[in-house]
Amino acid sequence: MVACLIVMMVLLFGNVTLRYVFNSGINVSDELSRLAFVWLIFLGAVLALRERAHLGVNMLVKRFGPMARRVTHLFCQGLVLWALWLMIDGGWQQTVIGMSTDLPVTGLPIAVFNAAVLYAAVFMMVLTILDVLSVLAGGPVPVDAEQDDPLA
Repeated sequence: MVACLIVMMVLLFGNVTLRYVFNSGINVSDELSRLAFVWLIFLGAVLALRERAHLGVNMLVKRFGPMARRVTHLFCQGLVLWALWLMIDGGWQQTVIGMSTDLPVTGLPIAVFNAAVLYAAVFMMVLTILDVLSVLAGGPVPVDAEQDDPLA
């Protein structure tokens, strides 16, 4: 993620500086910056899932008993797995389609953008399956806002 931010910062700052000071520019700057931004977003989404930092509404679930929380959590993770499967399927199809189409300036295949979706969905699915296995094995059911949370 840091590399993506550095690439974006250097390319965009360099391009703006070159345009206003030297009346020239870096041709590939926009495409590579956009590529770094897309990868940054999907890398961040995987990291946020691993850290349980995604937004969630748990007002109702916090009032459930332990068994109802477990069932609700497993049901929700099942929905997440289904959505991730749809992302994997669509990401794969778009990546294959994008292999035959090149970006106009860099000549890279458009698949480099679509591969970010595929990467994120696969790793998010792995993390979700590990969570489901942990809960099924009797581990604690994660609740995002615990009682000791000052914002809860």
